[in-house]
Amino acid sequence: MTEEEVLWHEFEHGVSQQGSSSEGNPLANIPSARVLSHEGARPSGRLTEEVDSDADEAEVDSEDTKVLATAVAIDAESELESHPGEGMLLKNPRSCVVPEDVSLWRYMYRIPQSVEIRVPSHHERVDWVVPGWTAVYELMFRDGMRFPIPRLIRDVCDHYEIAPSQLMPNAWRVLMSLESLGSQHGVDCELGEVLFSYYLKEHDVDKGRYKLIARVGRAPIVTCLRTNDRGWKDRYLFVRGDLVWGPLGPGGVLGHWKSTSREFNKALPSGLIAEERTRQLLEVVAAERDYRVALSEENLKASGLWAFVEER
Repeated sequence: MTEEEVLWHEFEHGVSQQGSSSEGNPLANIPSARVLSHEGARPSGRLTEEVDSDADEAEVDSEDTKVLATAVAIDAESELESHPGEGMLLKNPRSCVVPEDVSLWRYMYRIPQSVEIRVPSHHERVDWVVPGWTAVYELMFRDGMRFPIPRLIRDVCDHYEIAPSQLMPNAWRVLMSLESLGSQHGVDCELGEVLFSYYLKEHDVDKGRYKLIARVGRAPIVTCLRTNDRGWKDRYLFVRGDLVWGPLGPGGVLGHWKSTSREFNKALPSGLIAEERTRQLLEVVAAERDYRVALSEENLKASGLWAFVEER
């Protein structure tokens, strides 16, 4: 079984033990939830039967009720302040995540309790302004992101004055892979190195979303990126808490979507330093620069990107 299937098995096993003591069983109080990829699908997209809601209804204990009530209360509190902001996206799906999913997300992606999670209300969208909260896509976690949000993602968003969720999936993969590779091979990969090899470009259709494109004449450091991602744009939540940004805090990073006023194709004046560090990264064998290898669990742990992730 894949790691995801193993985790799913553990989750189901924990749910099946709800009637017994929760001591020593971290899953005992997790309510039944929709699967992570889409409604009615198990990991790897295999279909599964719907849970019998009548049978499960009596199994949900008071702790589960408290979790759901808290989520609803937070939703009601923030909804009074949220607003559409610039209203950037034309195709702007409502999140299909529901409160019952929260415990599953926490378990699958090791999100600590110190990070508050808020399910968007029925009218809120990913590009809305929800004061104090920032949107994250499930696909970011599936690609290996854990809190705090990785430094290079934070630095790029700070530089361009955008929110992390405005970056397209391959941009997350490139930035996390660069951080992973730099850490493992002793190369200081900073914003200057990123912009020496890549530049930001607004999506041609989804205005407000941004891609990270390899510069003409520069070899891409990260390889084997995906050419198409589907079914991810309606899988998002809002989060807040000190661990979301880590010890440095958010700095100038926005929690909400915004049009950038920065020049997309402008490199930083880092000169020979960036060129030398880029050369060192390109000397890493191609197989290790494959984003799937760079973002493997083993390499993410070794790189420090999972420094705050608690072991099971």
